[in-house]
Amino acid sequence: MHQAEATLSRFRHIDLLEFSRRCFFKVGLPDTDASLVADHLVSANLRGVDSHGVVRIPYYVEGFEKGYLKPRAELKLLREGPTWALLDCGMGLGIVGATRASEIAAEKSLTLGVAVVGAVNIGHTGMLAYYTKRIAERGVVGVAMVNGVAEMPPWGGIGRVFGTNPISMAIPRRDSPPILVDMATSAIAKFKVHLAAARGEMLPEGVALDDEGKPTRDPAEALKGCLLPFGGHKGYSLALFIELMASSLIGAPRSVDVRDHPSQQGGLLILAINPEVFGDKTLFLERVESVVRALKSVRKAEDVQEILLPGEPEERTMRERLKNGVPLDQNTVKRLREVGERLGITHPPPINL
Repeated sequence: MHQAEATLSRFRHIDLLEFSRRCFFKVGLPDTDASLVADHLVSANLRGVDSHGVVRIPYYVEGFEKGYLKPRAELKLLREGPTWALLDCGMGLGIVGATRASEIAAEKSLTLGVAVVGAVNIGHTGMLAYYTKRIAERGVVGVAMVNGVAEMPPWGGIGRVFGTNPISMAIPRRDSPPILVDMATSAIAKFKVHLAAARGEMLPEGVALDDEGKPTRDPAEALKGCLLPFGGHKGYSLALFIELMASSLIGAPRSVDVRDHPSQQGGLLILAINPEVFGDKTLFLERVESVVRALKSVRKAEDVQEILLPGEPEERTMRERLKNGVPLDQNTVKRLREVGERLGITHPPPINL
């Protein structure tokens, strides 16, 4: 067994849900919002996106304690039309505002075919797949993008200009979970670097630079330096597009102007497209399945057992973790216990497999 795996403990997801909910309720969120944030974080863990799971709790709590976030922020519609809206989230935690933005986008698209919703003054939005999946489960194509704390240079540079600027896209299917893409435009997500440091793991080659601009696999050095875009100039180009769409277009801060704290975000842009604008939705879903059948039946490369769709590995991880529990490294468990003790909340014990 890998040394890092040996130091992981597993917890029942329902216990993590309740612990998370109580933490956010204790720092002032209404119970409905606290439950929503808890569901979001634990959903990330269940899907194997541990960098956006309960590891975020101490940082979000700190954001509230330092006044970077408002626990009872008022959501306001700044501008609205039949197929578009701009939402001011009042510097509340972005999971609450982004969920509302995705609901508005889905509702408008179901009525009028397409919708675009921007959100400003928003805290960290977490895992974008949470929103696009919900949109796709209503039979609508969903796209979401955000910019955030500057972590990444332009291609050929060594200074931080862009956030990891993730994007998520979800395509509904007929009788299966959506095809779900969720990726940072950096070669590695920032919190995966934090997790690697906590687990004593090295980074892959070609994902980060140290503070002198030299390639590094040491997560501690990477945290002092910057992350690289995936695919070289291609990732850089996509990061730039997202920066312009999620900040310049809607009037949100540039990545370089976002406060350097994990509870913060720049801006959010969500698109929703009802397939019915192009014809019968049943035919659309059948065309999707024809593409799936084609790629699933393609000849596989050596040592490849199955061609997977984006989102399928996460769905399988979720089924496994619902059964066997959510693994957390000891550093994360220690930090969660410390937050719990400060708030008067007992962290749940690990389960025995």
